[in-house]
Amino acid sequence: MSEEYSLFSDEEMEALEKALPENLRTKDRKFLLQPNVISRSINDVEATEKKLMALAMSYMPYKIENEEDYTVSFSISDAIKALDLTDGQKQREILENSVKKISGKQITINQENGDWFAYTWFDKASWQPSSKMFTLTFNRALGDALVQYKNAYSKIDLASLGRLSSKYSIRYFEIGLSYAGNKGINGNKKGQWYFEFSVQQLKQLFMIDKNQYKRTCDFTRRVVYDPIDLLNDAKVGFTIQAEQITKGKKLLGFRFHCEESEVIPRRHLLPNSKSSNKLVPPKDESENLSRLKEKYAEEYQQIIDQVEEEQKQNPGKLIITAYEANKRFAELHKDEL
Repeated sequence: MSEEYSLFSDEEMEALEKALPENLRTKDRKFLLQPNVISRSINDVEATEKKLMALAMSYMPYKIENEEDYTVSFSISDAIKALDLTDGQKQREILENSVKKISGKQITINQENGDWFAYTWFDKASWQPSSKMFTLTFNRALGDALVQYKNAYSKIDLASLGRLSSKYSIRYFEIGLSYAGNKGINGNKKGQWYFEFSVQQLKQLFMIDKNQYKRTCDFTRRVVYDPIDLLNDAKVGFTIQAEQITKGKKLLGFRFHCEESEVIPRRHLLPNSKSSNKLVPPKDESENLSRLKEKYAEEYQQIIDQVEEEQKQNPGKLIITAYEANKRFAELHKDEL
């Protein structure tokens, strides 16, 4: 390619490197920054296929400079660690079989003006048993299109994604996160937000055939309530409650109420990456910081509120609230640490 593409502005790149120095570039992946248009796209991908796709996207460089940048590789062990999966022969066979189905999968991206564009995810996918490596080559047209959608991203925890066992629960997870920029604003309480879809929009988003779930009760159970229960039980950082929107006895759609909740810690502790060393303070400093946060609880809460307000004002900017608040608080009290 003669032209260099960047998914982020120079200011966003600088912010990324300050907040997550190498976390998204090392092979020990933890997070994916996924464009909201991808989260809300029309696609029908099985759960394990989606997990591999998400991991592959996390390996894409921030700047696409040449043909090689469309191809990513990672080992099956890397996939199990990043997605926090239970290791074992059966799990490895599931991953190996899923990569065979990935190449032909399609994605449709809708524009606000009603236009839409359809792509295949990958031009080529392979599994090399000799080296235990997956290699995936993104469709170049899709890769180039992604640079147009850099203004709105969601930060997806790959371990939380890995815990979801159904394709519909994964869709609610990524769609819910794509609307989290409304958290605490536009009439939402702190830590809460919502999104709405009609029945027809859900069927379109999830590519549900018109002959599937002909009875409304089957649709609501299989497509809405069951996958949301799975998401809530998985403790992925937020919960969803579905509220029916009706007109008389006719079901028109759903309002999905989201609220922050606890996240289950990783089972796989990623080994001694440079990013971990930079993001996690030494044990004695962390204990001192905790002591000071209790001592100056009101001041610390004010900093948390300030950081959250900045994120609301800049929804496309990566801000890790707890890390940024701790950094600012520690700077104010560096003489006491």
